[in-house]
Amino acid sequence: MNNHPAVDIATMKDALSTRHDRRAALRRGGAAIAGLAATALPMATRANTQDPPESEAGRANPNGRFASKVVLITGATSGIGKTTAYAFAREGAKVYFCGRRVELGRASEAEIRDFGGEATYVRADVREPDQVRGFVDGCVETYGRIDVAFNNAGIETPTAAPLAEQSLADWQDVLITNATGYFLSMKWEIPHMLRQGGGIIVNNGSVSSHVGYATISPYNASKHAIWSLTRCAALEYAAQNIRVNMVSPGACDTAMLDRALQDFGVTKEEVAQTISVQRITTPEEIARIVMFLSSDEASTLSGMDVDATAGMLTQ
Repeated sequence: MNNHPAVDIATMKDALSTRHDRRAALRRGGAAIAGLAATALPMATRANTQDPPESEAGRANPNGRFASKVVLITGATSGIGKTTAYAFAREGAKVYFCGRRVELGRASEAEIRDFGGEATYVRADVREPDQVRGFVDGCVETYGRIDVAFNNAGIETPTAAPLAEQSLADWQDVLITNATGYFLSMKWEIPHMLRQGGGIIVNNGSVSSHVGYATISPYNASKHAIWSLTRCAALEYAAQNIRVNMVSPGACDTAMLDRALQDFGVTKEEVAQTISVQRITTPEEIARIVMFLSSDEASTLSGMDVDATAGMLTQ
């Protein structure tokens, strides 16, 4: 015996038909909206792994994304650091940067000022605690605050060799520059940020922050240390309005990469063939990621690493 109430078959068919029509309409409407959105998007927003963006040209924009922000950068006389300094300056930031090579530092400072940006170069060696503290304090004395700090200064392992053949001097130099240098930078950047109510720190890591590579153990160890320092600082200061994150470049087209490839006896073309996108990353691409992490769009990111290895970590 059927205990369910009687069902009007015609009514059920009408209801099902109505639901079907509504779903079909929604699908058509959704497709139409998606189509309109796709046609409205500029070409620059579409996926493109083979044509990296070029550095911006022209005058600095005083009303840009980082207008009036103070950006401190270590190791900005060449490579990723220099490109990032130029990128921030073009977006209206006041850039305060250091490096050991005075001639290159002065030249970069002049070039930024020539295109209408604001920059101050200070000679400082991140291996020297007093120089790091003087550099960080000098930024606040010059511009009154530190809104963004991009800790970037670093060196590679001088000699490619198995661990037992690495010299203690090379080990200490790499670790002091790459690991202690970041520790010292954050140690003196953070108190200023606490006093001003917050700030943003971006550390430059590496694919070597996540995997091991034979014959460059000092560099590998130093880059793993930066990732650990990044997470610890993020945990300790996020509630006090300080965001700390890291970017991890892979094979990036810099003088450091050139020296490393020469030591290993391989070409950029050969390295590119081992990367999923089949090319070397550019400093401009890393600079744009640093700027994203330094922007309000990244407000929820804390203690994170942006994998900028072009797929090297997915293999």
